[in-house]
Amino acid sequence: MTQQTPRRPDNVRGRKRDTGRTEAILKAAAELLLEVGFDRFRIQDVATRAGSGTGAIYRRWSTKESLIIEAIRNMPITEAPVTDDPVADLRALVAPKCLSSAEKPDLVPGLISAMRSDEGIEAVVKEGYTLEYLRSTIARIIGEDHPHLDLLAELTPAVTLLRSSFTPESMDPEAMTEEIISLILSVAKRGST
Repeated sequence: MTQQTPRRPDNVRGRKRDTGRTEAILKAAAELLLEVGFDRFRIQDVATRAGSGTGAIYRRWSTKESLIIEAIRNMPITEAPVTDDPVADLRALVAPKCLSSAEKPDLVPGLISAMRSDEGIEAVVKEGYTLEYLRSTIARIIGEDHPHLDLLAELTPAVTLLRSSFTPESMDPEAMTEEIISLILSVAKRGST
């Protein structure tokens, strides 16, 4: 059952809601969530970034969690680049994920914790989570019918999460990117022999 985000009705007395301000708040919330994670996400910081007051935020969203839910719902879906070089396309997808994991090791564990404590956050994350962008790019390298295609798509974020959670001090994003690419290429090479 998906929990609905509580929002202030449009027909409530007071100043008319500025849709531009709502968009600015959602954009600021999404940016901050990706920068600092759930644990360090503060409404005051959203207000400052959006050029708004905290009251304007709380009139729209009654809780921090309800703002986060709507911010996540409005985040863009990752699109896979498609060029004539699928390995370069995969590298373009994997490298930023490895770098983000190295620079912000608490981001995903904090989100997982939030998902466990708030079913609305859990629902919206699961609703928007997809590995199709990775899967489609890897499929261009190893083939759509390869028996390990889904596993390789799942391993890519799993490796970055594991390393950022347990050995963040020794993470080398460039080396990790190349290890992941190398693993996928070795599977592709074995499949073609």
